[in-house]
Amino acid sequence: MWKKIIDRALIVIDPKAETKKELFENMVTHVYNHDYIINQKEFLKALWEREKVSNTELVPGIAYPHARSESVSRLFLCIIISHKGIDYGNPEMGPAKIIFFLGCIPEQAKEYLQVLAKSSRLLKSAEFQEELMNCVSSDEVADLLISKGDEEKDGGNREDFLLILTLFDVGQQSEIMTSLVEAGITNASMVDSTSMARKLAYEMPIFAGLSYMAQGKSKTSRLIFALIDNSTTAHKLAGILKANGIDLSRKGVGFIQTIKIDNIIGNPEENVEL
Repeated sequence: MWKKIIDRALIVIDPKAETKKELFENMVTHVYNHDYIINQKEFLKALWEREKVSNTELVPGIAYPHARSESVSRLFLCIIISHKGIDYGNPEMGPAKIIFFLGCIPEQAKEYLQVLAKSSRLLKSAEFQEELMNCVSSDEVADLLISKGDEEKDGGNREDFLLILTLFDVGQQSEIMTSLVEAGITNASMVDSTSMARKLAYEMPIFAGLSYMAQGKSKTSRLIFALIDNSTTAHKLAGILKANGIDLSRKGVGFIQTIKIDNIIGNPEENVEL
C-alpha cells in the first residue's frame, strides 16, 4: 500500500510552523503546489471542520489531520516530522512531532480509512516512532514506511466470499475495528453470541465442573460477518489482527472461515457516511 500512496515530495521534515494554524496553511499550500488539491480555501475549510468534531492529535505527539472534500484531486498522504514540535492546541497531548496529513475525494472513503488504520497501527509502536524521528530526509522516511509495508500480493480468486470471524474474547474493540478497516472491510455485521462450550460450562448443571475450567471468562463471544471479493483477504486480516495483538493461532482467541457465495440479491453496501 505504501508504495502506491507515498509521494516523497509530500514528506516534510521540520517545517516552518509553530502552531496548528501555520501548519495547516503551509501544508495545504505545499500539497496544492503538487497538484493534489484543486481549491486551497475549500480544503482548508474542510480540514478545520473536521477539527471541530475532535482534535486529531489522538496520542501524545502524534496527529492525524484529515478531510474528504471535492476540492481534492486524488488521495494523498503528507508526512510531517517536527523535532521541535508544533503547538497543536491540545495541552494534554503536548506538541505534535509526527503528523500524518491525509486528504481524498468522498468516493475514496474506503482507501482513506485503510490508510488511517494502517498509520495508526504503525504509530502505536514506540520503536517505529523513534525510527521516524531519527530520519533526516524524505527518502529515509519513505524507505522506512515501505519496509514496514507488508505489500499486498494480489492473488486469490476474484469471487464473492462470506468471511466469518469468530472471536471468543470481545475485548480489544478498537484493535478489531481498525484491523477490519485496514484489511479493506467496512461492510461487516457484528453479532454478540455464546459458544456451545461456554453455554455448557456456565448454564448446564450437569457440566458445572466446566465452569472451573472456564476460569471466569465471559460467556459472550462475537461473530463478524463480511462480504469480501478475494479469498486472500482472510489471510490478510489474520496477519493484521496478529500485528494488533490478536493472534488467532493461539487457543481460545478465535478463528476465520470463508464460504464461497453463488448469488447476492440486493446491494450489500450500507448507506452510511463513513
